[in-house]
Amino acid sequence: MKLKKRFVLSLRDNLRFIPDEDFIRMCFRAKLHYKLDLDHPRTFNEKLQWCKLHYHNPVLTTLVDKFEVRSFVRERIGDEYLVPLYGVYDSVEEIDIDELPEKFVLKCTHDSQSTIVCTDKSIFDFEVAKKRLRTALQRNWYWQGREWAYKDIAPRVVAEAYLDEPGRQTPTDYKFYCFDGKAALVQTDADRFTAHDMQYFTPCWEQRGDINHEVSNRKPTEKPENYDLMLRLAETLASDHPHVRVDLYNIAGNPFFGEMTFYTGGGFDPFYADEKQPDRLDCELGELFVLPKQNS
Repeated sequence: MKLKKRFVLSLRDNLRFIPDEDFIRMCFRAKLHYKLDLDHPRTFNEKLQWCKLHYHNPVLTTLVDKFEVRSFVRERIGDEYLVPLYGVYDSVEEIDIDELPEKFVLKCTHDSQSTIVCTDKSIFDFEVAKKRLRTALQRNWYWQGREWAYKDIAPRVVAEAYLDEPGRQTPTDYKFYCFDGKAALVQTDADRFTAHDMQYFTPCWEQRGDINHEVSNRKPTEKPENYDLMLRLAETLASDHPHVRVDLYNIAGNPFFGEMTFYTGGGFDPFYADEKQPDRLDCELGELFVLPKQNS
């Protein structure tokens, strides 16, 4: 993790004394440059902030936990779509690297910044990995963006199979933005830890060239042969929620579940479209997002 990122995480962790709503308003204005309206939320990002404060469905905590969510996926779409699991650990000291294969992935169950990829165990620095994981295990991700679903997750580490996509150092991530169980936008992320290539598509796989925030100008990502299956799996997993982003991988024609995200970008992603209407996509997704009943 870059030094700047570590500094930001540490800073936010030390701002716990600021009430949730005040913290959210402060970050929202700094990141998106418009005032947050929680009384009449209109945009996608405003509605994500509203959910942080007012929509506290207990099932969300299970679904964002990278270990606990596996039971939900198994029941909803089947065990064959889960990445093979090598182990789950309450502490770094429980991890026995000798029992792991040559390639594997370590990540914490309670956050989104602790993934460690090993592609060659003979040169893998396990001590550095353990140091990073120890730090992550001590951090409650809730305090980074006041994302309610992460507040009470038990911090653990999982070891999973390394998904090998030919020609890629890390597998392409397919992110389905779903509203009431229907996908409205698909984001692809390739080589995200090296030469990041981010692109956007409609559910019919028409490229959204009008979105330019962090988007590359490379050749459009090819539509997977089993895309219809991936779309169906994502919408099945999303069916009970006003909004969730379902992330999938596609390895040699086999879809694998990645994660479920209820606060994309922490609700601070600008989603720039064109210069004349920079918040157009933010508004477009906001119109699709029907807020649930308040239950905080």
